[in-house]
Amino acid sequence: MERPARERVTVDMVLVPTGEFLMGMKDGDPLGLVWTTPQRVVNLPAYYIDKYEVTNKDYKRFVDATGHRAPYNKKHDTIYNWKNGRYTENLDDHPVVMVDWRDADAYCKWTGKKLPTEAEWEKAARGTDGRLWPWGNEYELKYPDMATKANTHEFRVLMTMPVGSFPNGASPYGVMDMAGNVFEWTSSWYKGYPGTKNKHPFYGETMKVSRGGGFMTPTYPYSLTFSRSALSPERKHRTTGFRCAKSAD
Repeated sequence: MERPARERVTVDMVLVPTGEFLMGMKDGDPLGLVWTTPQRVVNLPAYYIDKYEVTNKDYKRFVDATGHRAPYNKKHDTIYNWKNGRYTENLDDHPVVMVDWRDADAYCKWTGKKLPTEAEWEKAARGTDGRLWPWGNEYELKYPDMATKANTHEFRVLMTMPVGSFPNGASPYGVMDMAGNVFEWTSSWYKGYPGTKNKHPFYGETMKVSRGGGFMTPTYPYSLTFSRSALSPERKHRTTGFRCAKSAD
């Protein structure tokens, strides 16, 4: 029998305590990521966030219990498409992908949680010291150094990996895979930050923010803790998954 959703709320979740953190990138930084400026101090109440990305095994419980549609995109013939309600063998602990924003939102609500805001996601990845990557400020392109930290293009596998495969890339709070494996949905609309002087054609309430890097993208700059991408809520792709969050109240 399926356990009540509320019994799973804090399983494999990490507490991010109340307090301030630096969000975004400083103006004038040479990276050119103008949509992440201006940097500002954000104060968040305490919350929990999933230590790992939601896996195929996790998501199948949801599909089986609710009858929700299985991950599938008819435009892409890939191992990540589920067939007859089942995911490809041996991908149990890989992050679920081929889910759009509404699928991710529905799953989190079913577990008694929610999608994290992009501020919650960034603090969980970055901590309070303004670091550039979950593991710190050092970036080394040479292989295999990056292979110990994140599943990005440099890892050369170019597919998802089991969640938690890169403990050296954990965030200050111990959250895994926040710089690679798959991009992750957040609850936030893709809007300009308060005080921004930059314009973006997607600013508004048409695109959702995704965070983190993916297995097909390089660590620099996509996996920076403050990097953000605009995705249509209807987008389903093999590089996009999610994790959930929950208020600590």
